[in-house]
Amino acid sequence: MNKFFFIIVSLLFTAHIVLAEAPPIKNMLSVNNTKEAEICNAIQKAIKDGFKTKDVVKTGIKVGYRACLVVKCAIEGGGDVKEVVTGAIEEGATPAVVSRCSVDAGADPKEVGGFIMLAGFPDVCYIEPQILEETELDAPPYGENTEGGFLSPSTP
Repeated sequence: MNKFFFIIVSLLFTAHIVLAEAPPIKNMLSVNNTKEAEICNAIQKAIKDGFKTKDVVKTGIKVGYRACLVVKCAIEGGGDVKEVVTGAIEEGATPAVVSRCSVDAGADPKEVGGFIMLAGFPDVCYIEPQILEETELDAPPYGENTEGGFLSPSTP
């Protein structure tokens, strides 16, 4: 019985020492939040200093920051949503991540969806069609004789 009691006390004492030396989870989470706040401040400052939003987003993702963090910080920092979305997609972020994080940052979902579609085709642009004028065809009404016959692709 003494041996069993000694082992239990030793384990509890060892566990107490190990747990006392480990940093609390709260401290670890606040360290991560501090790092994210610094990254966010840097992204927002770069945008306010006049750097192109698209380049800031691409660089942030390229150096290894999470795409969602970069997108959110850029939009919250006043970056142009189209440039944020385009930069993130071009740097390899998935459309699902870009759309979710953009909307979380306050962007309009329809606007983000349109920009994601455009980012998939960077060389294609949409041109507003001109107003078409009505034209009349000189075809005889249905059922009237057209003084001809049927046109067949097999006849020369």
